[in-house]
Amino acid sequence: MLPSRHMGLHVVSVLFITMVTTTSLQPRGVAAPGSDFTLNCSFRSSKNLNHLVINWQRGESVVVHSYYHGKDQLERQSGVYKGRTHLFEDQLAVGNASLRLSGVQPSDHGPYTCDVTDEQGSTQEKLLLLVAAPYHEPRISAQATCDGFIVTLNASHGFPQPELVWKGVMDSNTTMELDSRGRYELKSEVNLWLNSTLTVTAELRLRVLDQSFTKSLTLHPPPVCCVMPAEQRSRFFMYPLLLMLLGLVLLLSWKRSEQETKKDKKTQE
Repeated sequence: MLPSRHMGLHVVSVLFITMVTTTSLQPRGVAAPGSDFTLNCSFRSSKNLNHLVINWQRGESVVVHSYYHGKDQLERQSGVYKGRTHLFEDQLAVGNASLRLSGVQPSDHGPYTCDVTDEQGSTQEKLLLLVAAPYHEPRISAQATCDGFIVTLNASHGFPQPELVWKGVMDSNTTMELDSRGRYELKSEVNLWLNSTLTVTAELRLRVLDQSFTKSLTLHPPPVCCVMPAEQRSRFFMYPLLLMLLGLVLLLSWKRSEQETKKDKKTQE
């Protein structure tokens, strides 16, 4: 009986041996807000899809997508992913468990885990999804005013908010608004009063994508007549008005004198 007991234990141990494959590295995927993105996951091809179990999860507990018994099982799927995920079912038999995520949102950022189990064993892959978009090259421009210049920097189509630094400028006015796809439109203005040539530099940086831009403009003071002090400008515009008023007073005085002269002549007659 002893050999048979050893044989039975041996058979049981063989039945419970499974092959587990886990990736140690965590690849990074970058998706822009509003775009569609595929989370890649592969495993050994499966002969029987009814024994195939696929579970996509974000973080420790958020269920992104589940598949077993030969079909999607989405009862426990997190509400933020409803209607936004699908597997490539025609490629499951060849070992493709990748998940298509549509309409990427900032809240989708984070680590994802793909767990696949079938009759051959288990496979696990990890992926870090980074929700970000590079900015188009910024545009810098200057508009002359009577006091100096308004320098404007525009940048668009990026995410998240970048860092912006104006060099040699004390104050700036910066606004950032999201467009219809969830990417930022940035506009920053500085007002400058110049009495000498000045080079203005703006540095924009998106650290999460290692993206940076430097834009510079060299400005020369406008003509002297355009940069007179406010008090001098008020006097300049006041003088013509005073001259007009003086002329009107003289004209009225002359007409009044003429009328009195005519009246005196009639009295003498």
